[in-house]
Amino acid sequence: MDKIIIKDLEVYAYHGVAEEEKVMGQLFIVSLELSADLEAAAQSDNLSHTIHYGEVCIDVEKVVAFQKYNLIEAVAMTVINKIFENYPTVQSIKISLKKPWAPIGKHLKYVAVELERSRENNDGK
Repeated sequence: MDKIIIKDLEVYAYHGVAEEEKVMGQLFIVSLELSADLEAAAQSDNLSHTIHYGEVCIDVEKVVAFQKYNLIEAVAMTVINKIFENYPTVQSIKISLKKPWAPIGKHLKYVAVELERSRENNDGK
């Protein structure tokens, strides 16, 4: 299956269990792999035959930046559901959601979740 890859989209948002995270916010980094048949776009060189990755980024930003969650797992699943809802040609999605400033009192590069779902197995929940 063909893929569209979006790597390290930076979004400032307000997710976390700690009250400070909900008030001060922090950086989140989103990477996506969208599997779809891109043959028509490759043959036609026509934007209407593919998944507009600029629009995908806008949709991802709307979910990540404008809703609040305690867990990054919930954020990632909501992004998956939104992409399946808005882009019917996407057959599967892999998302990596990184939280580089996780307030756990340890020096680390980031914490992250990675979820992968296919349209046929996604129940929309």
